[in-house]
Amino acid sequence: MGSNRTIVWFRRDLRIEDNPALAAAARDGSVFPVYIWSPKEEGQFYPGRVSRWWLKQSLVHLDQSLKSLGAGLVLIKTHSTLTTLLECINAIQATKVVFNHLYDPVSLVRDHNIKEKLVELGISVQSYNGDLLYEPWEVYDESGHAFTTFDPFWKKCLHMQMKAASLIPPWQLIPAEGKVEKCSIEELGLEDESEKPSNALLGRAWSPGWSNADKALTEFVEQHLLHYSKNRLKVGGDSTSLLSPYLHFGELSVRKVFQLARMKQILWANEGKSIGEESVALFLRAIGLREYSRYLCFNFPFTHERAILGNLKFFPWNADPDNFKTWRQGRTGYPLVDAGMRELWATGWIHNRIRVIVSSFAVKMLLLPWKWGMKYFWDTLLDADLESDILGWQYISGCLPDGHELERLDDPEIQGAKFDPEGEYVRQWLPELARMPTEWIHHPWDAPLSVLRASGVELGQNYPKPIIDIDLAREKLTQAIFKMWETEAAAKAAGSEPRNEVVVDNSNNVENLDIPKVVLKGKTPCATISANDQKVPAFEDPKNDPSIRKRSKCMVEEGQNQDNSQNHNKDNGVSGIIDQDMCSTAESSSSKKQCTSTYSFSVPQQCSSSSNLKWPWQEQIDMEQSSSKDGKHTYVFKEEKKRNENTVLKKSLELFFFE
Repeated sequence: MGSNRTIVWFRRDLRIEDNPALAAAARDGSVFPVYIWSPKEEGQFYPGRVSRWWLKQSLVHLDQSLKSLGAGLVLIKTHSTLTTLLECINAIQATKVVFNHLYDPVSLVRDHNIKEKLVELGISVQSYNGDLLYEPWEVYDESGHAFTTFDPFWKKCLHMQMKAASLIPPWQLIPAEGKVEKCSIEELGLEDESEKPSNALLGRAWSPGWSNADKALTEFVEQHLLHYSKNRLKVGGDSTSLLSPYLHFGELSVRKVFQLARMKQILWANEGKSIGEESVALFLRAIGLREYSRYLCFNFPFTHERAILGNLKFFPWNADPDNFKTWRQGRTGYPLVDAGMRELWATGWIHNRIRVIVSSFAVKMLLLPWKWGMKYFWDTLLDADLESDILGWQYISGCLPDGHELERLDDPEIQGAKFDPEGEYVRQWLPELARMPTEWIHHPWDAPLSVLRASGVELGQNYPKPIIDIDLAREKLTQAIFKMWETEAAAKAAGSEPRNEVVVDNSNNVENLDIPKVVLKGKTPCATISANDQKVPAFEDPKNDPSIRKRSKCMVEEGQNQDNSQNHNKDNGVSGIIDQDMCSTAESSSSKKQCTSTYSFSVPQQCSSSSNLKWPWQEQIDMEQSSSKDGKHTYVFKEEKKRNENTVLKKSLELFFFE
């Protein structure tokens, strides 16, 4: 064992098992485990209430585990992560800083800048892959370019050699002594006093923490994976893996998940259990989509702000705050959509098929901007994951080369009959429809007046009429697509399209995409000191070149009163919504974190992005573009318009929001 003093900077890798950064530090000498919470740096992506609850529980669990090994977790709240790291380095006379990679656009830039600064000061910095099967720069096509569609990407991954998970955690940690200004878990401010009553209900269904994640994985693999292909079609109950929160916070090693599933697949293949083989293939595809979400964010770091496909900037979105409010409240008049949105608010969780249905309704039926929905999911989901959120909403909105066709509009009534045939899910979350006969449960507006009266339903009174007729919605969507084409054609004819767009028109195929060249090992363009160091994409200038799980159904019980949001029905365990505005979960604390922030960052090697996003409950947005004096591109996004008319491939919807 060496004599180095190493700072282990924890982020979304809150485990001691198969944690490359922690393992490397433990081998090299004494360690200083630290978690730095900088709310200001989170900006517009400040986590929502339920996500912060999970983080708080996970940090407590990790601290206990690290203390048992000899070195507890140091918690620090700050306005500047870099400043705090420098203070920690000076306090313990550290010789090295190690951390595991993150791939969302904000973290990529922050990590790159911090690493550059530390290297300039002579501090050794090493970063590792603790979140993916393969690093984004390790997967590329035959020409060395990044993949822009999922199937060839995942096919390539499945044929690559994968590093085995290191399941044995360090047996002992030697603490690096030093005096730093640390705080308690309560002083981090992850949970406001007003949030605790609502959050107490979450603990009845979920158990955060890496050892609990391990138990959840074992239970799923041994008891639920075999019939996953069939059960995942159910929108209620324990039909999915429910592992996504554990994966998001890094309590589970994705390598371990993948390897356990593959072992079962081989076993069931030998036993002739074809249903098991199919189930594993579908589950691994979901893991692959999680990988792909990080892959896209790494190679196209503007994806949280605009579509991958360029001509969607011409799409005439209907940026209507009233429609957005109605959708958020679950008062659209379409029972399956409303049930999903009310469950989301009450529990921070919805089935991935329901995620697809409610998001498709928002962008196709109401023509709401996909970024509004993406941000709302970020605010409200327990497993809020920016990269997966981006992938799911861009897919549904036709923003990807192999995404959902823009002109495709699914009827919520038909989807309700297909995925909730008995209406149990709707009745659970819409008490006002609890007595509706199954025949009419998904289209109460067609029910005879006698049936409505017998069921206690008054359309327009205790349950809303449909916000828009399906045929009218189709007509408006078609008109919007034609308008997009006309506007795009006029812009091309006038030569008024921005010349510094990173992604160009891709109406017919992916050949016109400005695809970044993947940086191969040994050719990293930034200052590094290790082969394990994080690489960044190199872009060519487009001007020059074209119980433990949520297995419980009584998630909401015992009169829950969330701020400005919902009344609870004790008798049937369902939740109703009061007829008033519903703030996002990120705003549910008394401090009311603003959903608006301004921050600037430079994506290494080419793109500089400055976001000044105001979300729909504040003001409508549209896109401007300018160039800073140093020649780097700066983007200020108001409401962008999007597109996709001629997509390449149709995928199975239910897998694009990973659970």
